[in-house]
Amino acid sequence: MKKSICHDFPLKILGILLMACAFNCTAQNSVSTGNIYSAQNNQNTIGNSFGGFYTQIGLGYQSFSPNFSNSNYTIGSTTYGSTTQASSAQNMSGMVTAGYDFTVNPSFLLGVGAELSPVPGKSTSFGGATVSGQTIPAATYKVNNTYNLFLSPIIPIDKMTAIYGKVGYSKANVSSGPNLDSLAYSGYSVGLGYKTILTGNFYAYVEGNYYNYGKVSDSGTAIIPGTSTSYGYSNSSTASSYNLLYGLGMHF
Repeated sequence: MKKSICHDFPLKILGILLMACAFNCTAQNSVSTGNIYSAQNNQNTIGNSFGGFYTQIGLGYQSFSPNFSNSNYTIGSTTYGSTTQASSAQNMSGMVTAGYDFTVNPSFLLGVGAELSPVPGKSTSFGGATVSGQTIPAATYKVNNTYNLFLSPIIPIDKMTAIYGKVGYSKANVSSGPNLDSLAYSGYSVGLGYKTILTGNFYAYVEGNYYNYGKVSDSGTAIIPGTSTSYGYSNSSTASSYNLLYGLGMHF
């Protein structure tokens, strides 16, 4: 199967975040010493800058790539194997997140959070075959929504900026096949991000996330359009996804 997912995406995201971090550190070092807090006072305020309840919203880009296997079509009493190919669904992504960051010590925090992507993806075709003289049309799949529960280790760079990681459990609800069957993918997620305080309790962030979903199975019957001929279908699939988000958040 062909996949349009970029295998070097995590490296690209890491590069973006490291460049943003380096730029911020350079800017911070250029501030006159008269405006810099003492090392002790700065260390004591770092944890307070990012700890506590927070909520954030982000917009960006998402790619979702299913990988089909064990695809079969049945007409009458005969079953035919088929190689199923699907394109990645690429579209805008939106994410709403809420969580709590616990201050373990002034230089390390551990966050827990939940996030929902309610923005449906675009419909993308897959499958289709000509078997026993009958043309079975391609079907469609569409990501309806996803959600993610995660832990997030946070390392402040100074009292205004921090880098963080994410590891979690994710689910994706997908409509798939000629009957738009409801499929629930589940798996793990990892992410990397950077955030900086803008003013008061408000901050901006950028992050990249990768999701890997385990196998689900689908089967059913449908009618070949323009005929009275019915056929059966069955397949298994896994999926992977990634996104890049930019957004704003607020600590309470």
